Amino acid sequence: MERRRVVITGTGMVIPHGRDVEDVWRQIQAGQGKLHRIQGFDPVDMPTQIGGEVLYPVATPDEVGPYPVDSDALRYTVASAQDALAQAGLGRGGDPDRRAVMCATGIGPASLELFGEVAVRHFAPEDDPYADDLAGFYPAMQRDPVTEGLDGFYLDTATPALAVLLGAARAYNTASACASGSHVLADAAQAIRRGEVDVALAAGVCTAVNRAMIPGFSVLQALSRHNEAPEKASRPFDAERDGFVMSNGASALVLEGLDHALARGARILGELVGWGWSTDSYRLTDPHPEGVGMAQAMGRALADAAVDPDQVDYINAHGTSTAYNDAAETLAIKKAFGTDRAYHVPVSSTKSMFGHLIHAAGTTEAIVTLLAMRDGVLPPTINYEHPDPRCDLDYVPNRSRRADARTSVSNSFGFGGQNVSLVLKRWDG
Repeated sequence: MERRRVVITGTGMVIPHGRDVEDVWRQIQAGQGKLHRIQGFDPVDMPTQIGGEVLYPVATPDEVGPYPVDSDALRYTVASAQDALAQAGLGRGGDPDRRAVMCATGIGPASLELFGEVAVRHFAPEDDPYADDLAGFYPAMQRDPVTEGLDGFYLDTATPALAVLLGAARAYNTASACASGSHVLADAAQAIRRGEVDVALAAGVCTAVNRAMIPGFSVLQALSRHNEAPEKASRPFDAERDGFVMSNGASALVLEGLDHALARGARILGELVGWGWSTDSYRLTDPHPEGVGMAQAMGRALADAAVDPDQVDYINAHGTSTAYNDAAETLAIKKAFGTDRAYHVPVSSTKSMFGHLIHAAGTTEAIVTLLAMRDGVLPPTINYEHPDPRCDLDYVPNRSRRADARTSVSNSFGFGGQNVSLVLKRWDG
């Protein structure tokens, strides 16, 4: 039996570069970075003081169904999903059971220890402890000095809100660290391939540039401390890299069965032909130094897609700009593709421009990969100035490059050795 093909018909994003996908793509082709000193709060006492923030207004409805859209994280999620659905020409309608939402919701609710203190202070003194509902609780959290500015934590309603937008009866979250964005794409494609649904909305969101997460990740020694030159701080594969730069944002893609898309006359943007994942669990944060799990994920994705390494024209790397990740990913590409072929496949990291979007990284980078194949332009790895002998592949340094890319791999590798690779193909009709 011929397995069902999965195509992409809609994209949307809200990232530091902007909300308009085509305009963002023009900036990326030009190698324009959007990282800066943090403006959402004063980071003066923090070892890392830089990030990627959304510094423009993002218009959305005040609510979606019963869910208030009252935080940056929810606005970014809803806006990117609305744009993806608009491009796909889809709204509510049809059989809800044939539609699904898969969402990677980033940081998610914070610890109950933190929220509990604030909840007691604001609500316990009332005679009726049930007088205030959730809609009243969130604004109180945003005003409280303990939790002020942490609205990116309030993501428990993101997935059901997207289900309302799509009219989907199936919806769930995934959390596999920095691999989550690619994970939701693989999960969505899997459900379509199996014939469970016809349409799926896959989204990722993270708003980790806040007073809790920046120092937290700094303690892990994961973040760059090039505070004096934010635009130069994210430098994947460069010998002077010292960590990634955290960013806020969201992105979404609409996936459909090919038969369903053709039947309704949809414009097809690309095809998701294979996916693979692995877990090497080497350490809490660091990847296996030999890239074992990363290589497994790429190898399994290629096998699932029935694609030979010689057929891959471009790799959008996880490329975080940490010493361990970039060296391990380089080794993993050599293992998965063979050393000779690895030296001939262009590899680039667009995190050099928009930073690390964490749970939205995989969805955003999949969109960039689709556009690269569509236009025959490989995005650059900017800030590549000092070659590292451990990272010796073709990283498309500093300038975009014309190339006839028909088949690409997009990598997402998360803490704890959670690895996902996708194989995407250009749609030629």
